[in-house]
Amino acid sequence: MKKSGDVAETARAILDFFGVASVDALDSIFSKRTEGLAYRRSPSFQGHPEALMTWLRWGERIATETIIAEYAPSKFRESLKEIRGLTTAEPVVIQERCVEICAAAGVHLIFVPELPGTRLSGATRWVGNNPVIQLSLRHKSDDHLWFTFFHKAGHVLLHGKKGVFIDDSKNDASDEQEIEANDFASNMLIPTRQWSSFVVAQTFTEGSVKSFASDCGIAPGVVVGRLQHEGRLPFATAMNKLKKRFEWSH
Repeated sequence: MKKSGDVAETARAILDFFGVASVDALDSIFSKRTEGLAYRRSPSFQGHPEALMTWLRWGERIATETIIAEYAPSKFRESLKEIRGLTTAEPVVIQERCVEICAAAGVHLIFVPELPGTRLSGATRWVGNNPVIQLSLRHKSDDHLWFTFFHKAGHVLLHGKKGVFIDDSKNDASDEQEIEANDFASNMLIPTRQWSSFVVAQTFTEGSVKSFASDCGIAPGVVVGRLQHEGRLPFATAMNKLKKRFEWSH
């Protein structure tokens, strides 16, 4: 949208962006979608509904303009193994290959920058007959990116078209579907048996983390992030340098 001092022109641009013909129609869409999203958001989500709807619509427009394969659950599940192997790749490779792999399985993977007032890491919903995983890179570190992606992939595979799932990486620990998606993501990134063998030693040094990550074929930043999440490492640790950082290019 171009900036304009003309109120009518701005209003027309907004209506066009949302694909509606009137302000009343836009109000109706906002009302219905806000009600539908209310129960799927993390309790810690503090974003503004209008900003959230705009961010979702941005991703929806990208999805409707992009042709991908028919959704194939088994193919998508299998493709997650290849995507997991990309955790050690460079950012530009990660984005391009992940989008391609997901598209081949019928899943839209869309990266959309966070908008002021959204305060979220990602969302999962369906556009037509294809699932959409939309990521904001809010926290800009590889551990957050990968957990959010696999968490969203879990919603796609486990919960189908049941709803729109939105969070800020602090998911509701009491919600059964969120628990299932969390477990799915954790086990996809680091299988339970390997993780249990690693943490039982209670020896978490830069060397041990790198060695374990190499054995698992995973980025060391993902290991650091999980140790922090489980309270085994402080969030303010020198090992944060093992995490890759992502920045939006302009």
